[in-house]
Formats: sequence, C-alpha cells, structure tokens
Amino acid sequence: MAMSIDNFDTMPSSPITERILQAADTHASLISQMADLEHVPATLEQQETYLKDLDANLLKLKQELGRLRSITSKERKEHQDLRDSFARRYAHKLTGRSEKFVSKIEKEEREFLDAHHNQQVAEEREQYLEETIAETNQRVADLTIQAREYESLRQRSEELYNRVFEGPTPGFPEEDQMELAVENAKSFFTESQARYSSDVFAQSLLAKAEGLIALAVRHSESALSASTWDLWGGGTVADILERDSLSKAQATLSQAQMLLAQAVDRQNAIGPFENVTVASGHVLGDVIFDNPFSDYQFREKIKKTHFQLRALHRQVKNEAQTQKLRTLDSKNNQGDAKAQLTSARSELEQIRREVFERVTGVPCSVGTPPAYDAMGSPPPLSVQGVVQAL
Repeated sequence: MAMSIDNFDTMPSSPITERILQAADTHASLISQMADLEHVPATLEQQETYLKDLDANLLKLKQELGRLRSITSKERKEHQDLRDSFARRYAHKLTGRSEKFVSKIEKEEREFLDAHHNQQVAEEREQYLEETIAETNQRVADLTIQAREYESLRQRSEELYNRVFEGPTPGFPEEDQMELAVENAKSFFTESQARYSSDVFAQSLLAKAEGLIALAVRHSESALSASTWDLWGGGTVADILERDSLSKAQATLSQAQMLLAQAVDRQNAIGPFENVTVASGHVLGDVIFDNPFSDYQFREKIKKTHFQLRALHRQVKNEAQTQKLRTLDSKNNQGDAKAQLTSARSELEQIRREVFERVTGVPCSVGTPPAYDAMGSPPPLSVQGVVQAL
C-alpha cells in the first residue's frame, strides 16, 4: 500500500529510488487534484483587480453624487421660490416686465432640470456599480475557497518534492529535464488561461452593453413617435413623453457606455466606439414658446439621436461577433496549453515510473484506484465550469 504524505515523516532513511517508489501514489493523487484547480490563482487575481477598480469607481461616484444632490437641492429651491413668488410676478406685470420674469423662470427651470437629470444618471450608475460589486464579491469568495484548496495541494506537493526530488537526481538527468519542461508548460497555461478569462469577461460585457443600447434605441423611437404627435398638436403631453423617453435613453446609454469601457479594459482590441449625443430640451420652454417650427427642430435632434444610437448598436453587435472569435481563439490556445501541461506531467510521471522499474526491476502499476477515504469526496470544479460562471 502507498505511503500517505501524512506518514512521510516516519519513513526511514533510504536511497532516492526507494523514496520515489514509496511516494508514487501520493504524488499521482496530488497532481490529479491540482490539475483541476490550476486556473484558479490567475482568475482570482484578475477578479480581485477588477473588484478594486469597481470599489474605486463607486467611491468616486458617491463623492460626485453628493455634489450633484447638493446642486439639485439648491436649484430646486431657487426655482420654487421664483415660481411661487406671486408678489414679484405681480410687480413685474405692473411695470410691464412680465416677459423678463418668464425668462427668469425658464432659466431657473432649465438649471433645475439639468441638475436633476445629472443626478438621475449618476444614481443609475451607482446602482449598477453596487450590483456588479456584489456579484464580483461572490465570485471572489468562491474563487478564494478554491485558491486555498489549490494552495494546500501545492504545499503538500512541494513538501513531497523537497523530500524526494530536491536538487538534481543523480544518474537520472531526464527527470530533471522533464521537470523543467513541466514548469515551462505551467507558465504557458497560466498566461493562456488569464487571456481566456479576460476574453470571456469582455464578451459578456459586450453582450450586456448590446442589450442596453437596443433598449436605448427603443426609447429613442418612443421619443420620435411622441415628437411626431407633437407636430400634429400633441401639446404638453407629447412634450412630457418626449423628455421622459429621452431621459430613459440617456440613462440606459450611460450604463452601456460604462460596460463598453470595461470591455475595452479587458481586451484592448475592442472599439473605439462612436460618441452619441442624446437630444435634450425643456418642458417650460415648449409650453411658453411652443410652435411648429421649434417642434420640427427638436424632432430633427431626436431623429439624429435615434440614428446615432442605431449606428452604435450595429457597431457593438459587430464588435460582439468579433470578440466571440477572439474568445474562441483564446479558448483553443488555453486548451492547447492545458493539453501540453497534461502531456508534460504525464511524461514526467512516465519517466519516474521507468526510473523506478530500472532501479527496482519491479513493474510499476499504470493506474491506482482512489483511496477508500477519498471515494466519497465530490470532484473539484472543472476549469470550464468556473469560466462559464464568470
């Protein structure tokens, strides 16, 4: 029966060949378990970096949001004070300055609506960041558990190697050469796995951005429809519907732009993306100065927004298709790297078994059934399963 790593300290002093033979089964078990968790350290590092970026962005956004709320509160008070000042309204009317008073109300209305709009956009971003941080924290927690398991296996494997194969193995140079090949293959696998994880993540971000931009396009279509109604006498209701749809388009577009920026961070071959300017206007101005000419001008602005959003949507769809191909390439590279690592480890294992046979003259078993106490243990998560979860 193979000697376990826990009983290794009690093993009597013996030649290297005897130590290798006694540790062979333990070594094979450790290598098998580590292979399934090889990707975890690189993936965990990437997710921790991403989480730090999200936390920094959220902190900066909260500071900005505090400033925007203060501005909105100030503009709201000034607007309400002016709007509700009947005495001043009456005084302006008596002196023939009612037009100037209306202009002041419009200015306060515009400044308040701008401040409120900026606050709403920032709050949408805050909610998105908080949800993304919660999801990323869960991924980091899951990967941390796997990383601890991998580190425990690595330490046990390192202890075994230090005892059995520390330094050159006299008379067996092929074993030293193959160990070096395994280390090189491991480095290549780590790099390819990190690239694959980044590409998968970028592809996911593009898919989410595409859905949001499609929604923004629909909001712009609603605004365009309301604008057409306004041309035919829709009045204040049409104006409100226009602004509501445009505000939703702006908020949705802002979320999509954040996702696109993150996708570019993960894969710099993505983009750049066209800039989109969402049309904006003010309800009070439409109520006071509403006329077919101004309605037509604003409809042209909405139409331009609609065309820009549709163009951006097409661009993001094309980028998403291209990124799928990149992800497929990096997946194939990652698969090749893992195959090379598995092959190198198998070759190293075979070399060691051949050394055992040469020294002892006793054939080594090709396969060993799992230890009884390990048969009920659940298998570790596969590399593919972890990547899909991300």
